[in-house]
Amino acid sequence: MFHLLIRFLRTISWRVRERRTLIYAGIYLAALWIVATLLFHLCEHVSLFDAFYWSVTTTTTVGYGDIVARTAIGKIASIAVMLSGIGILGLLLASFTDILIETSLKRRHRIRSFMEGHVIVCGWDNKLEIAVKELLATGREVVVVADVADIPLVHEKLIFIKGDPSEDENLKRANVEKAAFALISGKDETETLLSAIAVEKLKTTMHTTCIVSDPKVAQAMKKTGVEQTLSADEFFGLLLSRSVFVPELSSFLNEMLGVRGMDLHQERIPTEFEGKTFLRSSHGSKSDMRPYPWGLCAIAG
Repeated sequence: MFHLLIRFLRTISWRVRERRTLIYAGIYLAALWIVATLLFHLCEHVSLFDAFYWSVTTTTTVGYGDIVARTAIGKIASIAVMLSGIGILGLLLASFTDILIETSLKRRHRIRSFMEGHVIVCGWDNKLEIAVKELLATGREVVVVADVADIPLVHEKLIFIKGDPSEDENLKRANVEKAAFALISGKDETETLLSAIAVEKLKTTMHTTCIVSDPKVAQAMKKTGVEQTLSADEFFGLLLSRSVFVPELSSFLNEMLGVRGMDLHQERIPTEFEGKTFLRSSHGSKSDMRPYPWGLCAIAG
């Protein structure tokens, strides 16, 4: 019991030292109001309430003019309250703002430390912004690591970390070891490659997807362990050519890939479908309300 009391007192002492500036500023402001109230009450012969009202308004707004000092001592007190009160009030507000910011940063750090199975987005551009919006719409937790001033998205499941995504410290702040997926897109191929190398060095079982345009860079990324590379130019070029023969292809893909349309998932084949043809598996899916299969893919390993 005594040990718990000692720990409690030490915690209180640490909190007091941590907030020393705020406490001192609050004590000084309270003392200023008390002294100014008593002095104005005695010198100007007004009630204590009116004197306190004058001291507060003079400190915060330099007075309203409804209660003014008429004696020399009262005017000197007014000058002292104006000069010292505004400064100490500013210090008090600044200290309080620092506490709010510190609390917010600690909360974000605590959220990041408990994050698991989230998506890490390295870099920021229009493509990644669309991807983040889609992921958030599905309920995914997302951490964006980008060397930009800010991102134009605010969401309870979105955390933004300002910094170079190719630096280990920034990736560790994003809890990269427990992430499930990483999406990487840099300003150029070199930036994307450096970020991919950093992610691959720290990840455990995370699946990494990079956006590149140079086939040689894509090949180098494969050697570092990147599971998937996408070429935006190649994809849109193929889509544009096929739209000549399938005019509604873009509408179909938007409906299939967007969260507001059909749900597209990748799953392992159920054991009861093993050995059956794709056609029989498709009929079985429709009869028992399972997801309808669109195709099969072989995964290496």
